[in-house]
Amino acid sequence: MQTRLLFEIGTEEIPAGYIPPALEAMRQRAGELLTKNRIRFDELRVFGTPRRMVLWISGIPERQEDLVEKAMGPPKKVAFDDEGNPTRAAEGFARRHNVTTRDLFIEETEKGPYVAISKKVPGRPVELVLEEVLPDLVTHIPFPKTMKWESSGFRFARPIRWLSVCIGDKALKLKMAGVEASLRSRGHRFLAPGHFSISSDLASYEKALENAFVIVNQEKRRDMLISMAKRAAEGVGGRLLDDQELLELNTFLVEYPYCLAGSFDPGFLSLPKEVLITVMKEHQKYFAVVDMNGDLMPHFIAVNNIVPKDPGLLKKGHERVLRARLKDAAFFYQEDTKRPFEAFVEGLSGMIFHKGLGSLLDKTRRIQALSLQLSIWIDPSFKAIVERAAYLSKADLVTEMVGEFPNLEGIMGREYALKSGEPREVAEAIHEHYLPRRARDELPASMPGAILGIADRLDTIVSTFALGMRPTGGADPYGLRRHALAILHILEEKGIELSLRGLVEKAASILEGYTSFTLPEGLVEEVMKFFRIRLKNDLVGRGLRPDTVEAALIASFDEPLDAIIRARALEAVRSREEFEPLAIAFKRVMNILKGMTPGELREDLFTEDAEKALYQGYRAVERKATPLIEERRYQEALIVLLTLKPAVDRFFDEVFVMVEEEKVRANRLALIHAISRLFLRIGDLSAISS
Repeated sequence: MQTRLLFEIGTEEIPAGYIPPALEAMRQRAGELLTKNRIRFDELRVFGTPRRMVLWISGIPERQEDLVEKAMGPPKKVAFDDEGNPTRAAEGFARRHNVTTRDLFIEETEKGPYVAISKKVPGRPVELVLEEVLPDLVTHIPFPKTMKWESSGFRFARPIRWLSVCIGDKALKLKMAGVEASLRSRGHRFLAPGHFSISSDLASYEKALENAFVIVNQEKRRDMLISMAKRAAEGVGGRLLDDQELLELNTFLVEYPYCLAGSFDPGFLSLPKEVLITVMKEHQKYFAVVDMNGDLMPHFIAVNNIVPKDPGLLKKGHERVLRARLKDAAFFYQEDTKRPFEAFVEGLSGMIFHKGLGSLLDKTRRIQALSLQLSIWIDPSFKAIVERAAYLSKADLVTEMVGEFPNLEGIMGREYALKSGEPREVAEAIHEHYLPRRARDELPASMPGAILGIADRLDTIVSTFALGMRPTGGADPYGLRRHALAILHILEEKGIELSLRGLVEKAASILEGYTSFTLPEGLVEEVMKFFRIRLKNDLVGRGLRPDTVEAALIASFDEPLDAIIRARALEAVRSREEFEPLAIAFKRVMNILKGMTPGELREDLFTEDAEKALYQGYRAVERKATPLIEERRYQEALIVLLTLKPAVDRFFDEVFVMVEEEKVRANRLALIHAISRLFLRIGDLSAISS
């Protein structure tokens, strides 16, 4: 017989951003606990609203699976006499485990043959196991912040107000945070606040909640919300501005969505569109409405958690609140634009970047110096644009608008720069140097924006490391991992070829002139190691095998773009039949060369046919592969290098490298060293796992 489990945790409103990761953690933890406790299941699903987190499982058996354990007894020579009869030791062992000596068998171990038994532990009723497992599940749901609200000291994102637990049609005995579980749930806080009975049948449960104005399935709730929002936008002649982040947020802000369209004074459209969108999104969680050309319209879509008796009154309330917000934004814009944009730069001197690292004006000057050096290395024609953009890059942080809406940093810098008559290339670089702002965000489109973005982030990484504030475990308060990945992605996307070590050294040198302390020894090495780890994890996350990436990075990491290209080439070629045997041979080469200092390679010292053949093969391959390597056609170069495999195999089969004659030995070492150096221009094959 199989049954179902429904477990609902009813709470006060949980912040919308907490819910999706908590549901995923709940799903994973539940699966782990069931497996650990030998409880099979067919399907496991999680649902969530601001007031409830729900676990539903189907295909649960009535009992745990039985556990078969092996118990080891005394050695065979102790358990049985010379005639094979059980001794008192064997009888005692069997008696302790409630079996007879006929149930004993011999198990071979590292210490020799021992007596053993297989012991069956019957599975317990699933209800009893779940009564123990579910509290463990709840206590391990992670939240950014938790709270205590009753005497037991139980912690959760928000106070738990009810627990609904049923397996089949039966309740479980469960009590947490002073709340006893029952077969009753609650409806919408305002539209249907009463209690009602539920069962573990998912369709019936969802229907009962829907009748109580709760759409518990977040996917259905999201679909319902977006459908209503689109209809509301179409009703005012426009379409919804796509914003998946806002859609996700609103989905977990409501239990029963109700969307309506509101309007605002068209005069506010004179403000930059990003200001309008941000005001609507950040403060009110409203969707913007655009026309068929993508231009903003003087309308918005509000998502509500109630079905109003008077929609018109609700609409006026939304419009009144938004009008006040837009008036504030218009005032900030007017005040900010009374002065030329560059006038804000000096105000950065009063904003501390970090204690010990000076003000934001100091950081601006460091960014400017590093950006100029990058321009010289990458393309000197951008120097003037980069220098001006770097000088203005942080000025908008002093403005009223960004002070009120921090997410507009860079965006307002661009708008204010343009309004002050700065060249568009300068304005765009100011905006783009913040890109990417998050994972999978767009990268800078222009080279000046890319240069400025690299300089800003690298200064943050180097200066933070200089203060000893490195990321540890899951803690990364300054987002240094994100900054490092952004730099690596920009270098890759823009095809920028430069020495990362040289860049880090330059950033450290510039920083030294703005600090009151001596930079720690090994700073550059620490930062380089940090970047190496970030790049390896990133490439593995994109599907490359860890040992492939390691092989490329061991060969060289100083130029990240080159390392990425080599790693991809190694991954593409390693599936070839001859690759693995050659990688094994390469490990042998590297072991032989360990600690050796090969001398000059001389053809006249070769005596064996196999070493002569390998030398000729090496020279032919070198001639073909070298231009391919120099052109970064690494995959083609590797295919050429793989043709050495037969000659390498023959060499190791027929030639003894470590002969007594010093000159011959040194020459053979020089040969395999030359071959290894050729391969190492792409990757260290000895790092490849067989």
